[in-house]
Amino acid sequence: MAKSNGQKRRREAEADLEHQTATANGTQDGPPNKKSRIEERRSLFVRSLPASATNESVTDFFSQHYPVKHATVVIDPKTKESRGFGFVTFTDADDAVEAKAKLNNELFMGRRLKLEVAEPRHRAGGPGVVKSRIAEEKKKREGDLAEAKKVPKLIIRNLPWSIKSDDQLSKAFSKFGKIRFADLPNDHGKLKGFGFLTFRTKKHAERAMEEMNGKDIDGRTIAVDWAVSKEEWQQQQGIDEEKPAKAESKKNVKEHFEKFGPVRYARIVMDKMTDRPAGTCFVCFFKEDDFRACLKNCPRPRLQVKNSKTSVLQDESIDTDGRYTLDGRVLSVAHAVSKEEANRLAEAGPGAKAAEEKDKRRLYLLPEGTIPTNSPLYKLLTPTEVKLREQSAQQRKKQVQGNPSLHISLTRLAIRNLPRNMDSKEFKQLARQAVVGFASDVREGKRQPLSKEELARGGAEDREAERRRKEKGVGVVKQAKIVYEAKDGKKVDEKSGAGKSRGYGFIEYSSHRWALMGLRWLNGHPLKNEAGRTVRLIVEFAIENAQVVSRRRANESRARQKRSEVVQNGGNPAAKKSYPAKGNKAPPKEEKVVKETEEESRKKKDAAEKLANRQRIIGRKRMVRKNRKAGR
Repeated sequence: MAKSNGQKRRREAEADLEHQTATANGTQDGPPNKKSRIEERRSLFVRSLPASATNESVTDFFSQHYPVKHATVVIDPKTKESRGFGFVTFTDADDAVEAKAKLNNELFMGRRLKLEVAEPRHRAGGPGVVKSRIAEEKKKREGDLAEAKKVPKLIIRNLPWSIKSDDQLSKAFSKFGKIRFADLPNDHGKLKGFGFLTFRTKKHAERAMEEMNGKDIDGRTIAVDWAVSKEEWQQQQGIDEEKPAKAESKKNVKEHFEKFGPVRYARIVMDKMTDRPAGTCFVCFFKEDDFRACLKNCPRPRLQVKNSKTSVLQDESIDTDGRYTLDGRVLSVAHAVSKEEANRLAEAGPGAKAAEEKDKRRLYLLPEGTIPTNSPLYKLLTPTEVKLREQSAQQRKKQVQGNPSLHISLTRLAIRNLPRNMDSKEFKQLARQAVVGFASDVREGKRQPLSKEELARGGAEDREAERRRKEKGVGVVKQAKIVYEAKDGKKVDEKSGAGKSRGYGFIEYSSHRWALMGLRWLNGHPLKNEAGRTVRLIVEFAIENAQVVSRRRANESRARQKRSEVVQNGGNPAAKKSYPAKGNKAPPKEEKVVKETEEESRKKKDAAEKLANRQRIIGRKRMVRKNRKAGR
């Protein structure tokens, strides 16, 4: 009795679903199309649903086990509650079969589910069946008529390259009868070596095939045969037979990875052009611990040594226990990422590394500092900050394209959107904090560490700079400078005290490693400006003139060489130049003038510093009074 009640509810559900589908399509009769037949194989009929069940809750339940396309719960129009049954359609027919076997009698909101494969409903003797039969008979007659009227079409393979146009192909076969249409397929102007001929009658086509098949045209033996549709050709090639093989491969992959723990699903990636496996797949575990254990122990790919011999044999030493070997192939396992991230990683792969080595201007560093639109940080930016970033990217790109002498610095950063009340001392402290903050984020798992390629960018020059820094015992920040301007808009020194910050500055680190760490931590970092509002820093690698940098490095090299010579001679490089005393003679007149000039300049410098301090104090007092008035 229970079974008959279940079948009754199932028929009612199918009727409701059929009515909804027919209404949406604008018709209620007619034979099912290919899409509906596929939907039937991927759909399950679900019974014993609770009254509170909804489309969303059913979708969430089944999505925990297999990818779900959609789910429909049949609702009572009076009570607006579930009638206790519905349908679930999966993305794959194999998943529907596995879900029926696995989830039948599973608990869902306190009820045991009953699952059956959904079947199409057929009404015996109804008007829909009559119309369906009439439509099928009509379709068959039309097919027979089309076959009778079908114009014979030949395919000619291995054509010589001397036949370059449709007219030349028609002329070669025109003696056998009238030709309706000739076609020479090409790929962007390059011929593919075969063509098609459509004759007016089948008799003429048969004659052409009998006499021309195997004949030579301009030194090439052509092959003539009947042309068939793409679907028929694929069936003849046995492509449809690969579908069971695909299901079998997916089953093998899933069983193989179940060694590490329960697997939710396994998906094999298919090549769109060949409809064959592309050699990659996705495996989803139920538990995160199993997922991490699988990743932790997987064999690491070995780097290919340059100019070394390659081999097609598998290296069995990298997988001694065989847990990562499937059908004689050692699997390469990695954490799955989104499509956007995969594209970014592909751009930063070995091909990008080779491009970096060739790029002497280091233009590959231009995108560094760009915040992706799909990142959480991008959502925190104001429209003004987004516009500033876009304008900066366009301006920098235009600069490097217009002047070949410009290149991207490895160690110098350009920072914009700085608070106007920040001075260089605070700026330098922030630069030091950025390196420490980046390292802390890496330890806590908030950021990815720098890759080996990024660490090796600076090369020998970076290693030498680090060696000198450690010898001197100085910090990683060489310079932190904020640009100031006077009332007339000209740049002035910060120590003058008469300038106002332009809102941008530069930080120079001792090596590329520290610069990259500082950039990634500072970029988008929030700070409070003089008005108390939050602003986020815009950080990019600075653009420099190669000629200016070359002169500066040459001067630094000469200065280091002179200091080393002084040290080798036993002198003190920091000592001032002195003259040997000769009796009671006074020092040379030139030396006296130099000393007086130095004393005058020192006095002027002290006076300027006092004036700057006084003006800073006055400015701060004015700001305090202004804030007090505003708070009243």
